[in-house]
This record gives sequence, structure tokens and C-alpha cells, in this order.
Amino acid sequence: IRVDDLFININLRGRAHHPPLLHLFTPERHSESVRKLFALLAMARREDRSHPKPQDSCTIEFDGASRGNPGRAGAGAVLRAPDNTVLFRSREGLGSATNNVAEYRALNLGLETALNNGFRNVRVQGDSQLVCKQQVQGEWATRHPKMAELCGQAHELMSQFDSCDIQHEFNSEADAQASRATNLAEGEYQEDIAGRGYGRRGY
Repeated sequence: IRVDDLFININLRGRAHHPPLLHLFTPERHSESVRKLFALLAMARREDRSHPKPQDSCTIEFDGASRGNPGRAGAGAVLRAPDNTVLFRSREGLGSATNNVAEYRALNLGLETALNNGFRNVRVQGDSQLVCKQQVQGEWATRHPKMAELCGQAHELMSQFDSCDIQHEFNSEADAQASRATNLAEGEYQEDIAGRGYGRRGY
């Protein structure tokens, strides 16, 4: 795009490229040109945000497990790249808890992992109809104090993403992580990072 003597190239992904002499175009010298220029740059930034970059996007798979309901419980989450490559596997021991509490903690575990690693656009998949409906459609009132707390935490975490879509789907990998998590002590956390094995973090 040409604005008087200044060219701006905007590619299909909305990124604006301009020469380093932009500071020479002061309002006093080229007020109308500068106004047009910054309007175009603002438009380019908006377009850029509307097209999520692959490195900013991931799929979160979550699942919770409880032996006894309530019983020894664990939460598991898996983060995948857009090409379906596994990036992270997270597990957390929950002590004695219901299956629904474990499901909610698994959702929050996945959301926390995504935020901590800089993802801005997420697609969330879980097999808990209760959790998915409460988060997506606001159905099924949450009366259990712990559930209400976890539900509120989930809403707060989701609000920090540029986009967050939840789907009701079974995830065998997340299910496996939740089952492994039931063997962990309450508050014990493990994370597998692609190519780096796993580490443990506190209680």
C-alpha cells in the first residue's frame, strides 16, 4: 500500500512491514499521511490478532479419576500442538475427592499449563458432560462448595485467553494421565515435557 511517499506491505496474515524512517513523518510535515499510516497499521494489528498463530494455539485434553467416588483421586491434562504432537502431559494427586471435583481440577490444570507456557488460543476437550455444560452453556447449578470454587477458577482462567472453545469429547491420553495421578500424594505434581522427560514440583 502506498501512502504518499511511504510504502507499507501487509501480507495475508495481517502483519505490517514498514521502513525504519517512520519517525521522519511527523504530524507537522505530513499530518494527513501520518493519520492514514497509523490507521492502516492499526487495521493490520487487528487483522493479525484475528488470525491465531500456530505457536499461540494448542488443544487441551483433560480428565479426572477417582477410586471410589469419593476416593483416591487424580487430575490429568495433555497439551497438543496444532499438528497433534503432544507438548505437555500433566498429572496431580488430589487425595480423597469425587470424580466431578477431579474433572474440574483437571480442566484447571490444563488451562494453567497452557497459560504458563504462553498459549493464547486454546481448544479444550473433556469427557465430563457436567464440566463442559457448566463452562460452555452455564447449565447445571454448582452447589458443592469445592465445585463452586473450582468452577470460578475455571472461568477466571478461561477469561485470560484470547479464545477458548470447549468440546465434549473422550481423550484416552488424558484418561491415562488421570489414572496415573491417583497414585500420587495429595498436591504432588508431575509434568512430562516433549523431549525432556518429567519433573516433580512440591506438595
